Amino acid sequence: MTLGQRIQELRKGLDLSQEGLGERMGVSRQAISKWEGDQTIPELDKLIALSKLFGLTVGQLLGVEQPVPAPAAVPNIPKRMKALLIGMGAVLAILSVLTGILWSQIRALELQIVLSEGYVECYDRELFQTAECAPGDMELGFPWYEGDQDLTLDFTLRPVKQFKGWNVIGYTAVILSRAEPWWLEPGGQPSDSAPLPRTEYLTADPKTGKAALTLPRYRGETVRVHVTLREKRTGREVDTGEVFTITPEIELTTSVLTGIQVELDPAPDAYVPQSIVLAIPRSDSRFES
Repeated sequence: MTLGQRIQELRKGLDLSQEGLGERMGVSRQAISKWEGDQTIPELDKLIALSKLFGLTVGQLLGVEQPVPAPAAVPNIPKRMKALLIGMGAVLAILSVLTGILWSQIRALELQIVLSEGYVECYDRELFQTAECAPGDMELGFPWYEGDQDLTLDFTLRPVKQFKGWNVIGYTAVILSRAEPWWLEPGGQPSDSAPLPRTEYLTADPKTGKAALTLPRYRGETVRVHVTLREKRTGREVDTGEVFTITPEIELTTSVLTGIQVELDPAPDAYVPQSIVLAIPRSDSRFES
């Protein structure tokens, strides 16, 4: 490729006419025509100016250095087409914003519908597919009123699949103490009042539904455990009746503690959102203790 041909190709790549290039170089259109026709060679200062305009070195322009691809021609888009493209871009941007607003309103409406759902009584449906209460190791065979060992109860609960998005967040343990034997009461007389129950709240691991309760110096207390579930998305909650009942096994004649009995009820009484109740099949089964 000659120098003239190279100048012509680079000029067209910049979408310049011969007259336009001449104005940039400070020469006439006829001079540009002679350069491109290889009738004359641009002077050194013009070669430098052409190289800067085309983004090349003088050697590349003259063809003595490795060639560089000519710049791609910029399409000459009509003004009406440019205006149309700008308008389409604006319309798409507006549609994107409106779509986001509409989606937010739909989500808010769905949440409002869910939160307005009524709760119904549920007593014959299993709410938990896993329910475990594991008493810790404790030596038995002592009179219950002489207890000096701690008893730890480890709870694990996992809701049925119909409670999708719900987690066990806590346990409420109602602890019922036994009255002291009459011979240990002041004056050796039976007490007229039973010990008041006390309540402990246990925070569950939301992923595993696990929690633990420790009864220091266990002396035959009975523990009744209720459970709270919460839906992560809406914050709705369900409080159940007794899921676990832990009672001591005491020999009547000797008052010796012989064991710890755990009763499990996977279908406790509760008020549950109606859609969940309808999705859970009826069942009369109970977990074995």
